[in-house]
Amino acid sequence: MKQIDNENDFNFLEVKTGNIQSGILYRSSSPITGGFDKEIKEKLAIKANINCIINLVNNHSVAANLSKEIIWYNKLLLDGKVICLPMTLTVTSKFNEKKIKKAMLFMINQKGPYLIHCFAGIDRTGFFIMLLESLMGASIKEIISTYLSAFSIEGNVSDNLENHYKVSGFLGQMKQIFHAENIFNINIQSAVEQYLLHNIGLSQDELKNLQNILKCKN
Repeated sequence: MKQIDNENDFNFLEVKTGNIQSGILYRSSSPITGGFDKEIKEKLAIKANINCIINLVNNHSVAANLSKEIIWYNKLLLDGKVICLPMTLTVTSKFNEKKIKKAMLFMINQKGPYLIHCFAGIDRTGFFIMLLESLMGASIKEIISTYLSAFSIEGNVSDNLENHYKVSGFLGQMKQIFHAENIFNINIQSAVEQYLLHNIGLSQDELKNLQNILKCKN
């Protein structure tokens, strides 16, 4: 197997912004599609002890077929530790809000570490991870940095045109759900709590449970 020089090159990344405890939350592009990347992501997933997967791109039958020869993923699927909730790319739609609720409730009832993935690991995964980061007190700059890490590029959003182009749609989604013209001027944690309560339909207890599992290794 080829040496892993930089995990960012394979878009399998640990998320530990805000109050998210190390070793709990991971994001990636699909670990069950592609060629050589599947072997790398298998190695990284096993190293991270992934125990619960949120699949935001495939339905259950497709995921089962794609993972037939990917032992670690297929075992989690057969054990009921993978939930398949294919979201559309319009992540702020009512259709997707129902999927987000199911995914978060699934996380609450499963032990981590958790892996969130879609196909490319950018748009749908990026939006879902942003909600979790915001809930856990991450700053806007930290959230943007996490999002950009999926592209394996570095730089400051304010002075890098490529980064600015890539993040503009992501920021637009945040402005839409938080009803804010300038998201840098809002309390992002309070805003996402209101969004998860009123739009997604989680209860205060469920929010607290979600926060607890992301800040404490279970």
